[in-house]
Amino acid sequence: MRVQSFGSLGKLLEWSDSCEPDFSHLVAVGGDATLSAAAGASVRLSIPFVPVPSGFGNMFARAFGFDSRTPRVTELFERGQVRRVDVGRMPNDRLFLSHRSFGLLDDIQESVEKGRQQPTSRLSRHLAYFAEARRFLYGAPLPSIRIEIDGDVLAERAGLVTVANVETYRDYLSLTPTASPVDGVFDVFAISAPSRFRLWLRVLRLLITHSRRAEGMALARGRRVRVTVEGHAPEELTVLRRALPLLVLPESVTELEARQVEAETELAQS
Repeated sequence: MRVQSFGSLGKLLEWSDSCEPDFSHLVAVGGDATLSAAAGASVRLSIPFVPVPSGFGNMFARAFGFDSRTPRVTELFERGQVRRVDVGRMPNDRLFLSHRSFGLLDDIQESVEKGRQQPTSRLSRHLAYFAEARRFLYGAPLPSIRIEIDGDVLAERAGLVTVANVETYRDYLSLTPTASPVDGVFDVFAISAPSRFRLWLRVLRLLITHSRRAEGMALARGRRVRVTVEGHAPEELTVLRRALPLLVLPESVTELEARQVEAETELAQS
């Protein structure tokens, strides 16, 4: 066993792009961004990937029930099976395991987490997000985002967009409840509104009612997504079908697929 640590995400990406296949499994410890960066090596070398969640969101790890406790990690090596799962690819060939977001929520997250010490506790992180959201409610211009899925336009002037490989923001603001890394497609959710205040009202309505069929909301699926944020070059996102060899417990995939079916049924009935 060999342990390596990296002082920055950039250093990890450099290693992921160039490491030699001199190990049998890749165990990565970190949050969604760290796991996505490390997973590139597993995709490139076709070596089983074992994510150990230690970040804030841990959306990809939670989808499969991964745990940071040592007995649970050990159990993976004892009973785990390799299952190839989907990942997302960005224009620079970087990968993402969970989601790629644009507009309101992404602006808030970047503002909270960039350029300063991030809050360490879950409560402190939530409070920081809410405080930053209040500032964005009054002080920033409304973004304008165009989304195309497999050549069809989903929204022309959205203010919030997420392109998801797994369920995003589960437990407090589930935007893509049916997203799954084993179905070969992205789930794409967008909210459009004529003003920032109306956009916030629609986010609040979603938070309270869990309904995605309200005015200004759109949810669709596809393999290729083109996102154009006003003032920026278009960004092409693509599903890489079954690209990541993931070490998982057999029942984890069964549970994931059962949750997906349940979520699809609830969405159809709402």
